[in-house]
Amino acid sequence: MSVVERLVRLWTEPVGASEALAAFGDAYTDPVSINGVDVPLADLVARARGLQRAFADLRIELIEQIEAPGRVVIVFWQRGRHIGPLETPLGEISPTGREVEIRVIDVLSITDGRISAIQVVPDNLALAMQLGAVQLAQRRESP
Repeated sequence: MSVVERLVRLWTEPVGASEALAAFGDAYTDPVSINGVDVPLADLVARARGLQRAFADLRIELIEQIEAPGRVVIVFWQRGRHIGPLETPLGEISPTGREVEIRVIDVLSITDGRISAIQVVPDNLALAMQLGAVQLAQRRESP
């Protein structure tokens, strides 16, 4: 199974609590650098579990995959139904029941077959708008 297939499976299919750390350790180094910040594997597992609690029917559809020595770039749609609290950089968004999709770009650095660093660019604004947490300001008419 490729590193991308392992990544997709770990983020979309919940892994039992006792196996989660080992399963993530097969795909990621400990720690893994995310946007320049070292994140312990246990924290990465917690992030995945939080995403899986927030969304039902979580799925990832690859749009593009480019490979180079020591690097894999993936562009994908992440889709699901918002059923639980979602932690965002703007705060927590309560469950809405809405179907959402978010485009994400991941630049993965690979060391010894595992992901050692990720530059991730998610479209969090589009997600917040889909969940009703952010709205465009109404344009004011000039007097």
